[in-house]
Amino acid sequence: MHFSEPVTTLTDYALAAASLCFAVLLLRTNASKPISVRLWSIGFFVSAFAALTGGTYHGFKPALDDSVLRSLWNITIYSIGASGAFMVSGALTSSLSRHHKSTRWLLMGVVVTLAGFAIQQSSIQLTDNFNHNDIYHVIQIGALYLFFRGARQGHFSPR
Repeated sequence: MHFSEPVTTLTDYALAAASLCFAVLLLRTNASKPISVRLWSIGFFVSAFAALTGGTYHGFKPALDDSVLRSLWNITIYSIGASGAFMVSGALTSSLSRHHKSTRWLLMGVVVTLAGFAIQQSSIQLTDNFNHNDIYHVIQIGALYLFFRGARQGHFSPR
C-alpha cells in the first residue's frame, strides 16, 4: 500500500501515542482523581483520537473515498476542539493560581502550541519529506508534554 504522506502519517501517529501516554500517566499518578485530572485525561485521550484520525486521513488518501476523507477530516477537527475544551475545563476546575508552579508549565504549553500553529500555517519545509505539518506535530508533542507536566504538578483539587 502506498501512503500519500508517510511522514505526516507517522508524526500524527507519534502525536497520538504521546497523547495516549500522557492520559494514562496522568490517571495513574493521581490516586484521588479529582474532576480536573479526569478532564485533563479525557482531553489527552481525545487528542490521541484526533491524531489517529488525522494520520489516517493524511496517510490513506489514495485508498479512501472522498466522503470518507471528509468524515475523517471533520472528526479530526471536532476532536481537536473537544480536546482543547476538556483541557481548558481541567484547568478551570482546578485550584490553579497565578503563582502556582504548574501555571508556568501550562503557559509554556500555550506558547509552544501557538508557535506550532504559526509554523503549520506557513509553507516551511525542512526537507522534501518533512513539511510544516510534520514540524507542527513534533512541536505539539512538546506542547502536550508541557501541559502534562502542568496538569501533573498542579494542585488540581476541586475548588
